Amino acid sequence: MKGDHTTALRHLAIMGALNSFADITSGRLGESLGISQQAASREILKLAEMRLVERQIGRKGQRLTITKAGQELLKREYLEYKLLFEPAGRLMIHGTVFSGLGEGKYYISQPRYKQQFTKKLMFTPYEGTLNIRVNSADMPLFETLTFSEGIKIDGFVSRGRTFGDVKCFLGMIQGMECAVIIPVRTHYTDVMEVIASAHLRSELSLNDGDLVEVVVPME
Repeated sequence: MKGDHTTALRHLAIMGALNSFADITSGRLGESLGISQQAASREILKLAEMRLVERQIGRKGQRLTITKAGQELLKREYLEYKLLFEPAGRLMIHGTVFSGLGEGKYYISQPRYKQQFTKKLMFTPYEGTLNIRVNSADMPLFETLTFSEGIKIDGFVSRGRTFGDVKCFLGMIQGMECAVIIPVRTHYTDVMEVIASAHLRSELSLNDGDLVEVVVPME
């Protein structure tokens, strides 16, 4: 069903519903999809029920816009095709260093995470993460990692608290070996967390606001 919904969403986006409301009748959508007006009407109602589109009914008829959730579904499909058809190489992601809330240190210091990092990444990480706010122009590259397999770090339960699966991507930051870590169940974010064997801020003389480049090879 995902393919059916993304097809309808893609046609709605082409008709102008991606970033604003557009006047789109079920008959027009049906003609575009090659289905009956009744089937298109049911598809619109289903999309609205799934909160993939927002629907307004007025005196002049129906107006539709694709919601954030719908946009994310389209974006996921785009990135999947991008991975299939673009040649392998490396991702060069740029962003700005900023201070987090210290949560990275807590998670990285968990023994069951740390043991797996050491074994699977071939280095023992410094107990903390470097937080980078990804430049808007490079967000499609960062999101490519979100939909890529990576090196899996298994989650666990400790003292009644659940620590989720994490995936890692080995790379380089300013010429220093590192790994990008991404929670498997993550929501849309422009924050990239990077770990290394040393304290990156000290080793690279980084301060909040500094621009950095992270290079991630892709197979």
